[in-house]
Amino acid sequence: MKKTIRDHLVFTLENLREDDLNRFKFKLSELPIAECFDNIPQGPLEKANAMELSRLLLGFYMEDYAVQVTVDVLNAINCRDEAEREVRRFL
Repeated sequence: MKKTIRDHLVFTLENLREDDLNRFKFKLSELPIAECFDNIPQGPLEKANAMELSRLLLGFYMEDYAVQVTVDVLNAINCRDEAEREVRRFL
C-alpha cells in the first residue's frame, strides 16, 4: 500500500525529539506563510501530537504546501537532516 502525504508527515513528526517537536510547533505559528494562507494559531498547536499536527498542516495548507511548510520549519529549527529526508520521500 502506497504511503500518503499524511503518513509521511506523521512519520517525520513522530521521529522528532520532544523539544524539537515543541520548537517545530512554536516556529510553525510564526513562520512567514504564502499570501493565500494563514498561520496555524498557537492554541491548537500547543497540545497537538504528531497525528493532530499533520491534520492541522494538511487542513491549513493542503498537501504540497504542507510538505513545503514542514521542510521550511524543520530547516528553521536546525533539523536539516529530517528536512532532507522529508524532501527525499517525495522525489
